[in-house]
Amino acid sequence: MITRFVKGTTVVLAGAWLMAGCSSPAPVEAPKPTQPAVEAPAPVRSPVSINAEMVTIVDHAAHQLWDVEREGKAPKTDADWANVEEHATQIAAAGALVSVAGTGVQDIVWVGSPGWQKWTRAMSDAGVAALKASQEKNLDAVVSANGKLVEACEGCHKEFKPELPSEGIVHAHAHPFRAETRSTAPK
Repeated sequence: MITRFVKGTTVVLAGAWLMAGCSSPAPVEAPKPTQPAVEAPAPVRSPVSINAEMVTIVDHAAHQLWDVEREGKAPKTDADWANVEEHATQIAAAGALVSVAGTGVQDIVWVGSPGWQKWTRAMSDAGVAALKASQEKNLDAVVSANGKLVEACEGCHKEFKPELPSEGIVHAHAHPFRAETRSTAPK
């Protein structure tokens, strides 16, 4: 009986040994490479104040768009439409520009406000609408986009900057509607 037991156990052990030898070894995970710590990038800041951006970029481009509504100023040539397209592009991009704090005293406060972000998006949306209208050479659509731009500008100024000009920065170029716009260059 012991012989039978030993033979049986030997057969079972031999079978187990054969089965283990025929199966794949357990996968061994390769050591994970360690990644160097990556520092978060510094927040993006404009090297000038939002007020300077508004006066020298936004206001200038906006007046170029609004001027097409004046008597005899509607775009007629491809060059006229290219001018509208250029300034519409500036307004479309300026929304993103002024949503980033610069060097102005109030810049960080403004860009941290949901209201400010709403108005910067509205300005960009108006610029995109004017851009599309200029590419289609559609004056009525430019006028409509200009109305949206006025709403964005007035809404933002009522909420954030009712006094003008800002930080003593005034236009270095003249606009037909303002004789008082000639002054010092932006700081």
